[in-house]
Amino acid sequence: MTARTRHAAATTAAGTPDTAAETTAATPQAAAERALVTRVSALVADRARLLADQGRTLGDLGDLDELAARMVSALPTQHPYDEPLGPFYDTTGLVSWLGVSRQAIADRVRRGTLLACRTQDGHVVYPAWQFARDGAVRPGVVEAVGEFARRGADGWATAVWLTTSSDVFGGQSAVDYLVVHRASRAAVQLVASTAALDARTWAA
Repeated sequence: MTARTRHAAATTAAGTPDTAAETTAATPQAAAERALVTRVSALVADRARLLADQGRTLGDLGDLDELAARMVSALPTQHPYDEPLGPFYDTTGLVSWLGVSRQAIADRVRRGTLLACRTQDGHVVYPAWQFARDGAVRPGVVEAVGEFARRGADGWATAVWLTTSSDVFGGQSAVDYLVVHRASRAAVQLVASTAALDARTWAA
């Protein structure tokens, strides 16, 4: 083995632990990104085929950079409260995803049809679990949010109520109960009536 070869081998050996650690640490995130990109690519390809059948292309939908930005805006942002209550959308991301104005978002919050939580530094965030895939607030959740909003409950308190397990829901949270029961009429009614009862108790 020449001196140059020995030097290269020693350098490689010395760098192996750090490189392996970096690769191991990055693997979960990289795998998640690849999986997401693969799924998005498949959906985009499906949409492109539908447009082609209509004699149109993806370019006909508008500026591709803007389309990409809107797609990414559907991903919730990170926040210190993410573990217990999140993830969350911020107002900018929600406006972009839903394609509505900030005023429209504020009106929905005021009417009690959208759950918003204000942070200590004044930012407003919106728990992602309240939304269905089409951006609508999930059945059962919207009724509960309305009950607490009408009683002047804080957004954080409402979020905690919706995500905390309860004997009323068989040891599940209201949100999980609705998911398990596919937001059936009976499930929605139970969540709504329980929210109404607790909201009245809080306000008393």
